[in-house]
Parts: sequence; structure tokens; C-alpha cells
Amino acid sequence: MSGEKLKPFFITALLAAVGSIIIGLLLFHQRIFDIGRGVFQFLSFGIIGSAVFSGFRFLKRWVAILIVLLLVILSEILLMSAGRALLWQDVLYYAGLCGALGVFSDYYFPKLTDAVLNRLLVLSSLLAMSYVVVTVIIYLVYQSIPSMPQVSLSQMIYYDLSQGFLIGLGIGGGIEVAELFIRKLASGPE
Repeated sequence: MSGEKLKPFFITALLAAVGSIIIGLLLFHQRIFDIGRGVFQFLSFGIIGSAVFSGFRFLKRWVAILIVLLLVILSEILLMSAGRALLWQDVLYYAGLCGALGVFSDYYFPKLTDAVLNRLLVLSSLLAMSYVVVTVIIYLVYQSIPSMPQVSLSQMIYYDLSQGFLIGLGIGGGIEVAELFIRKLASGPE
């Protein structure tokens, strides 16, 4: 790994995570730091999602995957210590997050370099759609288990769709700020 790739990796990862955390704080205040709440995803998925995007964009693929696996394991250990881990559901959400961000970093991001707001909306929409897919899978699993309480699919979709969109908005906003910052660093002092 060269230094010219590490600096943009860390800048993008940091600012994208901060973007997700800011959106979470604005909407849900300090509740995003409570492991027992669903809005904890603004913190955990913001950090993991920013590492996914930055890793896929600036690092070798195997290094990016290694970093993401380490963060996922640490997140699961934290959730397990709080008694909040549902491993099979978490794996689905992580896969949805990583898939959406992988597609965004490899396909959409390079093609939309001149369309800053479009990139933000595309990322938010991709994360929202990945959350919907995960929600439908979880719903179908719940429906197949007779002892599980009945849940409302429309309510689950509404909640997860909006949460995925907002996390994507935060990560995407952080990515755009990081891009401006990296370009300013590359151009040097004026």
C-alpha cells in the first residue's frame, strides 16, 4: 500500500463515517450510541460502510475485505456483549450494505464524477433497496416459523427503507466532502 492511497482511504473512511453519525445524531440524538436500538446502525454501519467504500476505492480488494471482516467481527462482538446480536440477520444486513457499496464504488461512482448530487442519491437509493431486500428475506423467514409473532411487512419495509436511505445519505455526504477535501489536497496550496 502506497502512502498516496492511504491518505485518501483514511480521509474518505473518516468523513463518510462522520456523515452517517451526523445524520443519526440530527435525527435520533444520542440514541444512536445505544446498542439496544436499531438506530445504532447509523454508528456501526456508518463506520463499516465507510470502510467498505474507501477500501474498494483505494485499496487492493483483499485488504479491503480483510478490513471489513475485522470491523464486522468487532461489531458482532460488541452486539453479543450487549445481548443484541442476531447473527443471521446481521449477516444479511452486512451483505446488503457491502453489496450496495461495492456496486456503488465499482460502477456508479466512477461514472457519475461530474454529478455530485446524483452520486449522493444513487448511494442512498442503493442502500435503501438493499435494506428492502434484506427486510423481505427476514420477513419470509419469520413467516416460515410458526412460533414467531406476526409482523407487518409494510411497517418493516417502511422502517428499513427510510433507515437505509438515511444511512446512505450520511455516508454519501461524507464521501462528497472527502472528495472535495482530497481534490483540494491534490491541487496543493494556492
